[in-house]
Amino acid sequence: EKELIAKACEVTQNAKIACLLLPGIGLADDLREVNEMGVQVARIAVHCTEADITEQHIKVAKSLGMEAIGFLMMAHMNTPEGLLEQARLLESYGADTIYIADSAGALTTNGVRARVAELVGGINVPLGVYAHQNLQLAVANSIAAFEEGAKNLDGTSAGLGAGAGNCPTEILAAVCEKNGIISGVDPLALMDVA
Repeated sequence: EKELIAKACEVTQNAKIACLLLPGIGLADDLREVNEMGVQVARIAVHCTEADITEQHIKVAKSLGMEAIGFLMMAHMNTPEGLLEQARLLESYGADTIYIADSAGALTTNGVRARVAELVGGINVPLGVYAHQNLQLAVANSIAAFEEGAKNLDGTSAGLGAGAGNCPTEILAAVCEKNGIISGVDPLALMDVA
């Protein structure tokens, strides 16, 4: 795996390579090691009620010059107000961006709207959304999140991911285009990749 990370960093020209670290499984030394390989972004991922365990890792990432993203997983298991409290902790530790992840694909569009509106109004860093397909709402939920003020929408080629999969990037880009949302990517090129 380290060879793959190093190679990805070596050949990437237009993108930043990111890692996802779960505190307690991943260590601060792991961040240092991948940063030396060229990883520029650290997603520090925790359950949506446990932001307090991210402080060390966010601060280490920042000290290495990495972009630090606080990643609140299983967002359906916390209220909008509870997520805001957790997001404010991540921001206080130095997170450059905060994500809510519908890791179980359990949120409806109204649930996403409520959570995103609460966070966008209560934090001073960009918000991102990471949607799963369990209810086949990943694209609709991502568009709803954008409409409520989320700046970053995640997807994967052909929706590859755990469980029912993630938001399919090529479909998300096509729907963005149909809605006049400028994504900066070519849906047809993404379809070729998928």
